Amino acid sequence: MDRPVIGLSMNYMQLGSYHQFHIRGKYIEAIYDYGGLPLPIPCLPDEELLKQYIDKIDGLIIIGGMDYPPDMYGQEVHPKADIMHERRAKADPMLVKLILQTNKPVLGICAGMQLLNICTGGKLIQHLETTDNHFGEKYHEITVSDSRWLSQIFPKEKLVVNSNHHQGIDPNYVGKGFKVVANAYDDVIEAMELEGEQMVLGIQWHPERISDLEHRKLLFEFFINTSGS
Repeated sequence: MDRPVIGLSMNYMQLGSYHQFHIRGKYIEAIYDYGGLPLPIPCLPDEELLKQYIDKIDGLIIIGGMDYPPDMYGQEVHPKADIMHERRAKADPMLVKLILQTNKPVLGICAGMQLLNICTGGKLIQHLETTDNHFGEKYHEITVSDSRWLSQIFPKEKLVVNSNHHQGIDPNYVGKGFKVVANAYDDVIEAMELEGEQMVLGIQWHPERISDLEHRKLLFEFFINTSGS
């Protein structure tokens, strides 16, 4: 039986002497381990070529990474910002635009959730006042509420997740059509969902490398099975 094809965005960066398309192995392994066929999508500047990838996949994951340029949401660069390469910053919004024109499932992880917010008119907090609580693979509790998709994956109100981010969704500027469905104890937004029939879920943590393997399994199995249905 053919596995669902799961597209994965990629980073673009200089590693050693060369610029490289790059994705951490944990993302690939999580898709493979739970029944999907991973298909990394390079940061291409051509929307027509990216559409060919979108046509071939059953679901899309926007991976984590460095910071999206704040001019995407009308702000100047914060001194603490670590801006990604322009190739990724230009390609990723095209991927989001194209996938939202389909009914295929979307999972935004960390910066991927932030991109979903930016692409639908939202803004980010460029450097959280409580960054120390969230940066450096910190584990902490979050509270899930009024969720459609996250509550199906984890049928409980409290989850422990792993954080490695210094930016977050601005609660005053949540993207059009999205609703917040989970918060950390310091009110940082931890998950958001697009209202409607398409599964579009953004999460601020990193399930691909979380130490709780049952958590990893539940999330990726659900996403892959939904993509294949």
